[in-house]
Amino acid sequence: MLNDDTAKFQNYDMTMVTPPGDLYEPPASRKASLIVLEGWEIGREIEVAGPEVVIGRAANVSAPIPVPSISRQHAKIVRVTSDDNNYYEIVDLGSMNGTRVNNNSVESIRLENGDRIQMGDVLLRFVLRDSVDERYHQEVHRLIHYDQLTGLLKLTAFKQQLEADIQKADSSTKFVLAMTDLDGLKKVNDTYGHAAGAMVVREMGQMIRDILRPDDRGGLFGGDETMLYFPNTAMDEAKAITERLRTTIEGRIFEMQGHRFQVSISQGLAEWPLHGNSMESILAAADGALYAAKAAGRNCIRVAGE
Repeated sequence: MLNDDTAKFQNYDMTMVTPPGDLYEPPASRKASLIVLEGWEIGREIEVAGPEVVIGRAANVSAPIPVPSISRQHAKIVRVTSDDNNYYEIVDLGSMNGTRVNNNSVESIRLENGDRIQMGDVLLRFVLRDSVDERYHQEVHRLIHYDQLTGLLKLTAFKQQLEADIQKADSSTKFVLAMTDLDGLKKVNDTYGHAAGAMVVREMGQMIRDILRPDDRGGLFGGDETMLYFPNTAMDEAKAITERLRTTIEGRIFEMQGHRFQVSISQGLAEWPLHGNSMESILAAADGALYAAKAAGRNCIRVAGE
């Protein structure tokens, strides 16, 4: 049985039926984007907005990609507008590793929908997207980079975003990183089953996301251990946020098949660059502070070096 859209299209004399998205959203109204395929944050969308977008490793370009194999100003995408034609062109900016489009080295070339662009180790696809495409890519990005149980960033995605911020850091940069671990989850699993444990971890993710501010990030380290990133934040402010998280989790009463139980959370905090000036060292400092919180009796916060 034909649906309404199919019947509508079959009334037209077409050699190729046009999908609904193309009919209602003509190419001129589509958004231009770059989708990362390999070498960096897979699935990441870089919107090509305005007359010109510069891509490079430098923090101050329009589309920063913090990868060593990409030059500071690697290439630019220019929107070319004329009376009867609009299109996009990519121009190499004298990059060290060059720019390749569909595996051909280029200095400048007109881009077509679906073209693959190689810059250093990063492979991107140039796309002109309608709203259906946009929702699809957003969902793909979410599935790739976010843990489906907790809604927090997966470990690799969290580290990539943290490393990108670290590469942009200067002498005025200050942030706090927290490592957290639930207390009592093993007892929940052993007593009430792993379905109860999964429920606790899921709700922990929701409580973390509710506590974090718009620019903060939360990532799942593994199991029930998480990482919290507080950019442009002093230690006192980060401690206040993590204390709210501690009291929220401590006060939550979980229920499963008539059973009621509670857990708590231990947290270790480290400040950049006081406790570490690389991703590895700041993570290690926060992890050491977490162990100190566990050793102090759990359900508390400890700061590295204290």
